[in-house]
Amino acid sequence: MSTARNGDGQLPGGRPRVAAYANDYGRPATPDWRALDWAARERDVLLSGRRLHHVDHGSGQETFLLIHGMGGRWQHWMENIPALGQRGRVVAVDLPGFGRAAAPRSGYSLDGFADTAAALCHELGLTGVVCAGHSLGGSVAVRFAVRHPELARAIVPVSGAVDLFSDVLSLRGIPAVARLSPRTVASTLFEVLTAGLPAPARLRRRIAAGWWTRQAVLWPYLREPARIRPDTAALLLDGAGARGVLPTARAVALADPFAGVAEVRCPILVVNADDDPISPVVRLAGFTRATVSVESVVIEGTGHMLMLERPDAFNAELARFLDTLGE
Repeated sequence: MSTARNGDGQLPGGRPRVAAYANDYGRPATPDWRALDWAARERDVLLSGRRLHHVDHGSGQETFLLIHGMGGRWQHWMENIPALGQRGRVVAVDLPGFGRAAAPRSGYSLDGFADTAAALCHELGLTGVVCAGHSLGGSVAVRFAVRHPELARAIVPVSGAVDLFSDVLSLRGIPAVARLSPRTVASTLFEVLTAGLPAPARLRRRIAAGWWTRQAVLWPYLREPARIRPDTAALLLDGAGARGVLPTARAVALADPFAGVAEVRCPILVVNADDDPISPVVRLAGFTRATVSVESVVIEGTGHMLMLERPDAFNAELARFLDTLGE
């Protein structure tokens, strides 16, 4: 078993490496997802009699499993799937109760989500998986690696230091979090409210189309909502009202997002943003519980949805990490 590396850019010890801002905020990734026929890549499988929706793109020796966060769906990875598809097979999933996936039979929990992800891997014949999870999905990725180590080659928690998020959702923790990070309280409550309430398609389109409406609604997720393209904003807005948001929020309120990190036995890449109120950089210390190799990077000039805000920078950092796995 390897030990966690120390020194510049690693956890624990020193600062995470910084991916400097390159004036590319909101610029679409290369290759561009808009050039692909996504409907031809969408799939449904039945797991324990429940429909699980996902997209399946690319082929090759490397295998990727992408897990969205609270109120998300597989489309939150649109800016990243084409680039990863040049390296291997990419499966991005709608968690049970989100997107077009059916609600789970046995209730909502982080362990349940991890087991569903593993069941999908078995159904599709995926092994040696690099599992990337955003926000809530980062905690799911940790549990995936702990509960199904035979499947996990590496995990990538993205904006996954969400322990303050859990504290706010528990309500009892709000006063302490408010003293430490007032923006986290406001962002968390606003996220659950907006993600959990369904909005008519016409209203979502109007919000996505106007720079000031994007600013008013998407401020917890994006550093500069007005600079994001309308179709990118729509990727976030169209997931609003998922039936799984509120029961998942209740489950997260009772959970430790870092639970299980010390039991992970595969390499970890932690990716965060410098201006993320939901997963503040100062909370990355939670990953120091790990006993395996941990790489850490902070992408400048981004907010909570960093893989959509500066996708080329995110994709480059992920590619760099993947290259080290073969060394």
